[in-house]
Amino acid sequence: MASRMNEFREFISRYPGIKDDVLNGTYTWQKVYENWVILGENDQMWTKYQTSTNTNKDKPKSNTIEELLSQTSVKNVINYIKKIDPDSISKTLNTIQKVLQITQSFGGRPTGIYNNNYNSWWD
Repeated sequence: MASRMNEFREFISRYPGIKDDVLNGTYTWQKVYENWVILGENDQMWTKYQTSTNTNKDKPKSNTIEELLSQTSVKNVINYIKKIDPDSISKTLNTIQKVLQITQSFGGRPTGIYNNNYNSWWD
């Protein structure tokens, strides 16, 4: 584990722009570490940090929208969608439908003898 952390520290020292993004609140250290472990050092996510030095603060804020729409974000969305289980969604929707039907039956108009007596008494 310690050697893995040393590798991560070396990686961060080669890409100082990552530290600036963490300090600016764009990423957390946990998220950077997870991306490094899952995606590896050769992923396209790190290419914007290869030539960056400490001039990362000079970037205009409009780049943040572009970063959100980057390929890694699209990959994350697609991976999330792949994990969705259609059977689970169907079961959940059926359960919600049953609960709504039960609650609607409690809120209906009174029927039978109570309804007739009530109306005839007030007439």
